[in-house]
Amino acid sequence: MLKTLSCTFLLATACAAQANVIEGFDDVAGLAAHGFILRNASTPTGANAFFQGNSRVFGAHDGAPTAYLGANYDSAGAGGVIDDWLISPAFSTSGGGVVSFYVRAGAEPGYLDSFQYGLSAGGTGAGDFVLGALATASTGDWTRYSLAFAGTGMPGTVGRFALRYTGPADSANYIGIDTLTIDTLPLPEPASVALLALGLAGVAASRRRKRA
Repeated sequence: MLKTLSCTFLLATACAAQANVIEGFDDVAGLAAHGFILRNASTPTGANAFFQGNSRVFGAHDGAPTAYLGANYDSAGAGGVIDDWLISPAFSTSGGGVVSFYVRAGAEPGYLDSFQYGLSAGGTGAGDFVLGALATASTGDWTRYSLAFAGTGMPGTVGRFALRYTGPADSANYIGIDTLTIDTLPLPEPASVALLALGLAGVAASRRRKRA
């Protein structure tokens, strides 16, 4: 209870989550200018990589019907393996936070669209990311995924988020990604930390008086 009260009343400003990166994919062509990396490492490389969403397959989670990131089996050549990467700009991991995003697959039966997601310590290479297990994109509706990350407490510590669309091209169909949000928790200001320490000291003194 003391921790909750301290965050609410003593560190209200420092504890508030800040939306560090919010991307609705209204303009996929402009993502690089905002610090995103789109990389097609499929083997063999196909005719397409990530592209502006196709509203004829399904509409966006939010915004205009085409305002999402799309990809399909053409990321790799016939008989190949898809390896399509969306990598976020660097963001602070000092105070911790949560990455969230929405995924959906095309509804054509008989196909499977798989993806992984995870974090790096700021690197952009495939080997820099610690990715989770393969997930299968739902064909029914947009599904929200989230990934919490803990802060190190070290100022300047950064990370990057990546989503990897992968799997055999011949069994894949179409995937969409939308509404990517990275909410970071800032480090407490020195004055706020001092205020918290005073509050904790007061509570400790009060307990000592009660025991006496």
